Amino acid sequence: MSVEPGSFAQRLGLTAGDEILSVNGHPVPDELALKFHLAEEEVVLEVRKNGGSVKTVDVHLSPGRPLGVMVEDFRTLTCNNACMFCFVDQLPRGVRRSLRLKDDDYRLSFLHGNYITLTNVSDRELDRIIRQALSPLYVSVHATEPGLRTRILGRRRPDNLDHKIRKLVQGGIRLHTQIVLMPGVNDGQNLERTVSELYSDYPGVNSIAIVPVGLSEHGEPRQVCTPVTPAYCREVIAQVEPWQRKFRSERQRTFVYLADEFYLQGGVELPDAAHYDDFAQVEDGVGMVRRFLDDFEGGLKSRSVGKLPLDGTLVTGKLFRAVLAESVRLLNERFGFKLRVVASENLFLGRSITVAGLLAGRDIRDALVGGDPGDFVLFPQEALSRTEGVFIDDRTPEDIAAEIRRPVIPGGRTVHEFLALLFERLR
Repeated sequence: MSVEPGSFAQRLGLTAGDEILSVNGHPVPDELALKFHLAEEEVVLEVRKNGGSVKTVDVHLSPGRPLGVMVEDFRTLTCNNACMFCFVDQLPRGVRRSLRLKDDDYRLSFLHGNYITLTNVSDRELDRIIRQALSPLYVSVHATEPGLRTRILGRRRPDNLDHKIRKLVQGGIRLHTQIVLMPGVNDGQNLERTVSELYSDYPGVNSIAIVPVGLSEHGEPRQVCTPVTPAYCREVIAQVEPWQRKFRSERQRTFVYLADEFYLQGGVELPDAAHYDDFAQVEDGVGMVRRFLDDFEGGLKSRSVGKLPLDGTLVTGKLFRAVLAESVRLLNERFGFKLRVVASENLFLGRSITVAGLLAGRDIRDALVGGDPGDFVLFPQEALSRTEGVFIDDRTPEDIAAEIRRPVIPGGRTVHEFLALLFERLR
């Protein structure tokens, strides 16, 4: 661990390289456990000094006063499944290294909203989740029928999901769940059963996101899934809408939500904002477009009217192109901008991958070559790794900028950031 200069920990004699073994007799395997047990005012630390000796330190922590230590990142728990749709196994060579990590870690689910299967979580770890109130968690269910879930996850035997969900829910943990929908596999009556059984655990199971399976051109032989079509999207919407009306009538909450892709690909109008309640599943592509449209409308109202010189290109995926193009039309009309929208085809993963967040740097570059991008290029922020600053193919915005000789800028994670970036170009 490291110790912050001038911190309480330093005054207690803790130094870099020491290891906190326990707090009040409780083992602390990672930073989450350490923070949980340090919430008490009176604590006893068992510390292994850098030299190897073990000592006990009595600590009185005032409310809001941190100890001032930083522990090493915990070792990520990885996935032990072989899912028939696993996107990591569909990635080509040349992707950024972090994408090769198949994390399935309940701590990352709590901290960052990562989806987990719970297949590698023991009863002891379930007890820890409940004891430390690691809530909410995000769980990939796909199917509640044990045999079907086992087949989808590529396991030899059922993983007792029902027991785990019930234990967590009864322990006060909120769960947001996900179903990756595969035509002919877990849809139809199987989907109805899954939704019904998860609804029986409401409000502990607080929401379900149904997302269409994503298929690249690099899948393994075991990953034989039928692609989702516009007609199929409309069928799914027609099946799910009566359940949504029922749940809103009974619970005043939609509960089960369809990813935006179903509506966009199916050519069906998006629901209004109230349909998405608290937008709990927005990071899974549920309600993201509705939020963009509503925030964009509100953002335009806050901008003064006037004709302003702004010439640039906005790059997006094929799925979002029509939505963004209409918004850009309004910007051009109101402010006299000369903005254009370019849809980048995903040749790196495959043409069937149409979401903006999976665009490769080379595909963005190829979409711009041969045309006039204007003075700058904005691309979807979600296509860039938060930690590494690179696209899925390990290229950087600077790489593209050097090739097209224009600034290549991430477009922000919110509409407010997006509009701010545009108007800052005028300064």
